[in-house]
Amino acid sequence: MRRLFFAATAAAILTTSAAIAAPSAFETEVFDELNYFREDPADYGNELRPYLSRFEGKLLIAEEGEDIDIMTNEGAPAVSEAIRALRGEKPLPTLIWSNQLQRAAADQVALQSRTGGVGHYNDGRGPGDRMRARGGGPYVSEVITYGHNTPASVIHQLLIDDGVPGRGHRFSLLRTDPRYAGVACGTHRVYRTMCVIVMSQTVDGSAPPPPKRPQQ
Repeated sequence: MRRLFFAATAAAILTTSAAIAAPSAFETEVFDELNYFREDPADYGNELRPYLSRFEGKLLIAEEGEDIDIMTNEGAPAVSEAIRALRGEKPLPTLIWSNQLQRAAADQVALQSRTGGVGHYNDGRGPGDRMRARGGGPYVSEVITYGHNTPASVIHQLLIDDGVPGRGHRFSLLRTDPRYAGVACGTHRVYRTMCVIVMSQTVDGSAPPPPKRPQQ
């Protein structure tokens, strides 16, 4: 059974500043889907199975309500590999919404929406630079999807991680240390839609506290 995490966790982070735009319903749903995955990664892998019947060669055929067919790099084998990889994963800590992280994610969406660019870097500036520009620190991880316009397909794509050596996006979603996340989604000139998720151990990407020393 799916659980909605955002309403319960956001109150700890949201501020009263009028300059902070509330997340859209879609962004909230992506955040909830991320936490739904983290609740039981092994079981969540079963939700990837329907993709296996949607391939024509390496072309993933869009379902009703989705924008475009997507030409993948690996096709169905990447989906099967993701399902196998998730089987042994244990539940992960629930993430808390952070407006600070969301604003850094929104900066990337705003830029690439205009330029049609892809990736984590723009003119040599990456996620840590965007976080610093927002008054935070560089201790963040970032994942991005393009061309997916349902909350579930955003998370699915990151877990399948088609064409990405080492499955770095999946690895990021499976990390145990992040405690906060922010999500920003919008249009893209080439792929129509994009979503950026920024995660950190701290609410603003600042350095995490040192680990506690064991008591003597």
